[in-house]
Amino acid sequence: MTNEEKILKMLNENQGIITTRKLSENNIDRVYLTRLVNKGIIDKVKRGVYVTKDNWGDEYYNLTYGTNAIYSYETALYLLGLCESVPIKYNLTVTRGYNSSLNRNDGVILHFINKEYFDIGKEKIQSPQGQMIQCYNAERTLCDLLKDKQHQDIETLKYAINEYLKNKHSRNLPKLIEYARIFNVEEALNNYLEVLM
Repeated sequence: MTNEEKILKMLNENQGIITTRKLSENNIDRVYLTRLVNKGIIDKVKRGVYVTKDNWGDEYYNLTYGTNAIYSYETALYLLGLCESVPIKYNLTVTRGYNSSLNRNDGVILHFINKEYFDIGKEKIQSPQGQMIQCYNAERTLCDLLKDKQHQDIETLKYAINEYLKNKHSRNLPKLIEYARIFNVEEALNNYLEVLM
């Protein structure tokens, strides 16, 4: 089996994605990735990450592949169906001290948080293209927006809270109130709830 065939086999076994790290672990030179790109068989998504042609379309999955970043803020609203438009940039939350290629991506807004708060409200959801990605749930997202409301569009925030409250089957008000206490936005949340409920 040639090195290119080995790479294609690894791509097939890993949902059409491969990293240069995986190549190094298997003692395969990166030059073979470049050859496959030049032949039009695979594409380079970002530094160190390559995908098959049929996997290129899921930008949400590809952007965070190999990172511990979580979709948050306006991007989470969009993924959760709580906003009217697709955000221009991707909002991702990472732990303080995080350093990766995402820091240099112009299409990304990074939000930094202490480790003890990072996993609160984290869940796996399907991206619009069907891959599983990490995203904060609606309760966490609303609290993040309330905590940073001086930098948020008030109409977007009102719309999100209103849509959240309308969906009686999926909303979890006790969890929302619990998160509001944790993130110290209980008063701001109550102001919205009094008006919208």
